Amino acid sequence: MKSLFQRLARPVMPRARQRCDLVFVMAISEGEWVGVEDLLDSLHTYLDCRWRLIAVDDATTDDTYEKLLDAGCWVVRNPEKLYLWGLDLTLRRGFREALRLFDSSFVVKIDPDALVIGPGLYRVLQDTFTAHPRVGIAGTYRIDWNGERRDLSYWRDRMKQRRKDLGKPLERALANGYILGEGVQGGCYALRSTCLERIDSAGWLEGAEGYRPRHIKGQQIGEDSLITMLVHAAGYEGLDIGGPGQPFGIWDVGLPMPPEDLIRQNRIVTHALKYHDDASLAARAYFLLRRQLDRDTTIKHQE
Repeated sequence: MKSLFQRLARPVMPRARQRCDLVFVMAISEGEWVGVEDLLDSLHTYLDCRWRLIAVDDATTDDTYEKLLDAGCWVVRNPEKLYLWGLDLTLRRGFREALRLFDSSFVVKIDPDALVIGPGLYRVLQDTFTAHPRVGIAGTYRIDWNGERRDLSYWRDRMKQRRKDLGKPLERALANGYILGEGVQGGCYALRSTCLERIDSAGWLEGAEGYRPRHIKGQQIGEDSLITMLVHAAGYEGLDIGGPGQPFGIWDVGLPMPPEDLIRQNRIVTHALKYHDDASLAARAYFLLRRQLDRDTTIKHQE
């Protein structure tokens, strides 16, 4: 009888997925299409691997959603605006879609106001994660672009206030060496896919084990601190690749240094380039010219 029930039971059907090397996950809101255009152009210019981009559209009304579809992105759309204080939930949707749709080595979270400014990102991530098998997340972590230790006291204090919202994952993270408030800089960071899969299989991306971060203005915790906490809860660690002499040139209030210095230091990814101030527009023009020159050089070498 048991064997009959087993034969009649529906099998668990595996998901249909596409294999690629990198999956980028990006949250986008109103007025950021200028950044997305530059970002997509930089990915097409400098990536020498198979990549895909998943955009989570925060219920935009300025044609951004349609433009993302036309640009060939995979797009998931929030049913209503979640704003900055709902960014954690927005990105969790993007991460789950990345795991559902693609079989990739790494998932890279990137902001619309970030840029890839040189070749070699996939190779850097391969070398980094291969050399450090316990690392689940890499970015500008404990050390800033200028070598100074990052001040994470703001999110530490917020986590103390909202500790009860983080459930068992926080307990596990602390037991695995997580320091309250720590997180990679959110402009761009890379996740080992097997680490993200472990986080997802534990149900934390859907709120299991009491993981219920607030998405209310003034009560939210930075998504970069939350994902770093979950990485530790899953038994992995964080790693710095954004300090002096390293490939990420990330800051939260503008570019960390003049564009020429980023190139001179062989940085591969940078953040943040905004959309209206003169300094950001000048930097965008500089990097656009460099992309054009680099593409021309590549074409000449191929002829």
